[in-house]
Amino acid sequence: MSVTELKSAIRRQVENRLDRAARAYLDDGGLARVDFTAPAGEPALSPPHSVSWRIFKNPVTLFIGGVAAVILELAEPRVRTGVWENSSFRTNPVGRLKRTGLAAMVTVYGARSEAEAMIAR
Repeated sequence: MSVTELKSAIRRQVENRLDRAARAYLDDGGLARVDFTAPAGEPALSPPHSVSWRIFKNPVTLFIGGVAAVILELAEPRVRTGVWENSSFRTNPVGRLKRTGLAAMVTVYGARSEAEAMIAR
């Protein structure tokens, strides 16, 4: 096996593991079901060459950005108060993070109609 083939095989394995982990994480009966592997046939809000797509396709960047966003959200007193008083973060932080992650994924990759409906909610 050549070095190029080995790198490709390792990349596929990492991508498959990340995909399985993301599916398991989002597999919650209370969350909307969105199949990102079979889009609805209409364009997303942002085109595939957008900055949003470039950032979201890199799981390391997405993870670091997500953690930073939560820290910044909880560091600002007015935002923190809003989160504590108007969401389930205090009683169900994992559920809230799942819903927020799903909303972010839908608004970047989902069909425009799905993204606009989620944003309206």
